[in-house]
Amino acid sequence: MSAGTVLLGTLLVGIGGGAGSALRWWLREVGMRLAARRMNQGDVRMKPWLTLLANALACFLLGIAVARLGSAVSGAAELGFLLVGIGFCGGLSTLSTAAMDVVDLIRRDSFAISVGYFLLTIGIGMAALWIGLVIAS
Repeated sequence: MSAGTVLLGTLLVGIGGGAGSALRWWLREVGMRLAARRMNQGDVRMKPWLTLLANALACFLLGIAVARLGSAVSGAAELGFLLVGIGFCGGLSTLSTAAMDVVDLIRRDSFAISVGYFLLTIGIGMAALWIGLVIAS
């Protein structure tokens, strides 16, 4: 990869990552506001499930990106994968927030729910990735 291609790749990953991160934040904010309206309060119990939604969506889109663009390609497909697969899907998904959600659930004396959430996050993420691969293939 030439220096110019590395610079372009860095820019594409940054743009995609920023867009994915913004969508993740938006999903959580809108979800919390909808929960607050429906439950007449800000329900912190919704936060982990909104993170799970963002992670599942990111895995699904990553499956489509891998099927359509490949993950180890060159040329325009490589640049597209850098933008969508690495940047956007990487920004949309968030292991650190999911890990913090597990800690918060444990702190609220919800050990069984935190274990279930952790296992669901992994299982649903992998299933969503597979479904994206199958649909796009």
